[in-house]
Amino acid sequence: MKKSLTFLFTFLWISTFLAQGSFVRSYSIPVPEIENTGLGEVVAGVDWDGDGKLEIYAVNNMLDQGGSEEIPKIYKFEFNSATSTWDSVWMATVLDIPRQNSWAAVTWGDWDKDGKPEIIWGPANYLGADNTNPPRILVWEARGDGSEGLGVEGFGVTTPNCQWTITDQANTELRPFRWELADIDSDGDLELCFADRRDIYSYGVVSVSDVPDNGDGSETWTLETSGFGTDIPASYDLAIIDNTMYLIHDSNEGDVTLVSYSNGAWETPVTLTGKTPGGSWKTSSVVDIDNDGNKEIVVAGWNSGYNNLYLLQPDPFEKLKSNIITNFSFLIGSSGRFNGGDAGDIDLDGNVDIVLGTRGATPLASIVRVEYQGGDITDSASYTYQIIDSLASDITTQRFDIVKIANVDDDPQMEVIYSDGNQINRIPIFILDYEEGLAVNEETIPNEFYLSQNYPNPFNPSTTIRFGLSEQSNVSLKIYDILGRKVAILLDNETRSAGSYEITFDASVLASGTYIYKLTSDKYSLSKKMILMK
Repeated sequence: MKKSLTFLFTFLWISTFLAQGSFVRSYSIPVPEIENTGLGEVVAGVDWDGDGKLEIYAVNNMLDQGGSEEIPKIYKFEFNSATSTWDSVWMATVLDIPRQNSWAAVTWGDWDKDGKPEIIWGPANYLGADNTNPPRILVWEARGDGSEGLGVEGFGVTTPNCQWTITDQANTELRPFRWELADIDSDGDLELCFADRRDIYSYGVVSVSDVPDNGDGSETWTLETSGFGTDIPASYDLAIIDNTMYLIHDSNEGDVTLVSYSNGAWETPVTLTGKTPGGSWKTSSVVDIDNDGNKEIVVAGWNSGYNNLYLLQPDPFEKLKSNIITNFSFLIGSSGRFNGGDAGDIDLDGNVDIVLGTRGATPLASIVRVEYQGGDITDSASYTYQIIDSLASDITTQRFDIVKIANVDDDPQMEVIYSDGNQINRIPIFILDYEEGLAVNEETIPNEFYLSQNYPNPFNPSTTIRFGLSEQSNVSLKIYDILGRKVAILLDNETRSAGSYEITFDASVLASGTYIYKLTSDKYSLSKKMILMK
């Protein structure tokens, strides 16, 4: 039977209301001229020289161009208030690594607990006759003396405080892809836990006795455990909760390998199938979504056709429970998938935000925000979904795999820092600022494109949807069910002037359930969920 839907379109003539907060692409950090490709991973929102200026550190990357980007370099950027630009104020070149490959692992912390934080950077090996066993761990420590740089300064060159090759075997493929510092064995010291995108080692846990201030080589390195000699495949993501490292494979089968330390020893790794179909590419974040004291892992699929958001929960019986929170086809198209992610509380409202970078999304270069709203953490209706930026690039193969949430300015809200670390077209580092909602009424043209939460919600059978346009636009407003199937078209590429609008949506012919409403224009796209309860 053909379903009919009725709705009412009107200008918003009454009641001032608070619109949803928005994101503005406030600044960008261009790629230094010496680099042929985009920059790599970043550390953001720190002030290690104590000058009151927040810092962003970035490493360079490589894309088989055979140019200067093969030589590892690390950069420091600070905001210049006089010019309103992020300036490069320090850099160092790693002279004993003649060539690096792509996608270096980067993290930071105070590994030796001496009060001076470090950046731990792992340039990916690019083996050859002149590069048979390069260091794969470089530790750059803040100096603590107010000077600009990291590491050890001497005779015109700066070197890391310590470094290690991990293996003593020449010409061995070992490429840590993502790593984190954690006291995974509960011995009171931090270990560097890594997932390897080559299957010779597959994973590893590394400890170091000290990070010497003077770089004299007095430290002792230990590989506590690894996947060497096992059949565990390469992994492109990991997460750590307590004494377990979760290696998230890149397979469509959705395998996750658990590497656990218990009773004074490393247990035999256990691989679970079907937990994250489509795998992951640096999208996982460890969070306590509902603040109940239990940590969860959120992961977004990266293989084509698997653009789901997964919630993983450690469980004493199943070892790891997995729930699909949502399928993102309604927001970024069926071909869109995810690369890179981070979690935090951007607007400081007490609800966790999950931010994800995309590849092949519609609209292109989409950056997606998921925010918990309360309720059952396994229920899709407990979250809102929003594209907070897009169209930073018009290249379909662009992969926004660098995504960080940090405070890099003088307001209390967090910013989203994102980029593509592996493209020849030199994508800059973008900074997205969160702005509070703007009060608008019939006499005020919004200065932003916004979509408000429908009201009432839940509803039966009708609800009102409000939105605003900051400029004349061709807009569409469509309704989808939870499986991404279109069930209603309220506006279909219609030209509307700048202003605030509302639509009353009558869902009399629909069944109870959760639905998504999506507003798109020439430049933007937003969506939210609503619940029909009959």
